[in-house]
Amino acid sequence: MACRAVPRAPRLRVVPVSANSSTLVACALGIEAWVLRAASPVSTGMGPERAERAMRATLRARACAPSALVFAGLGASVVTGIRPGDVVIATEVRDDRGVVAEGGPSPLEESLVAAGLTVHQGVLHSSDHVVRGAERTRLAESGVTCVDMETAAVCRAAPGVPVLSVRVVVDTPEYELVRPATVVHGIRALRALKQVGTVLATWHPN
Repeated sequence: MACRAVPRAPRLRVVPVSANSSTLVACALGIEAWVLRAASPVSTGMGPERAERAMRATLRARACAPSALVFAGLGASVVTGIRPGDVVIATEVRDDRGVVAEGGPSPLEESLVAAGLTVHQGVLHSSDHVVRGAERTRLAESGVTCVDMETAAVCRAAPGVPVLSVRVVVDTPEYELVRPATVVHGIRALRALKQVGTVLATWHPN
């Protein structure tokens, strides 16, 4: 049965993130929030339902809506050639229900590269489970670059707010989570995510 596309959120739009902006930086996990602490993120919890619920509550508690939302954290690549610790900026966000948000290439890449990070831009798919094996292949064949579990839900929870998704890759088809090198790759990814937080705390677009 064909998936029914949901109404699309506003196109992804990159905006400055600084102490004086009304941009909201968010992530899913407590460890991600700790690593991203330079950008003062809020944590939504893991999984689409929890993330959507927490984001709606966060937005209701604010005096006014943020000018933009940056959702950052760890993710998994479904294509070869991307290594643990690389960054993927979403040019489109989708899940099994359809496209949630879309946009063009992000100028944030320049600032992340200047910080020493390897950056890719591509389609992000949000799943409700960890993606492995043949499912990675199917998603890659459909045009997906990276997967996570929360971004699409967060986009739905923030209608009218431009969203930018930044994922640091922790595992890939060549480097699955079940392998012994997982710990090393996880440390590498968290170090890269810390650099992302530093950039987000100070970055201004041209």
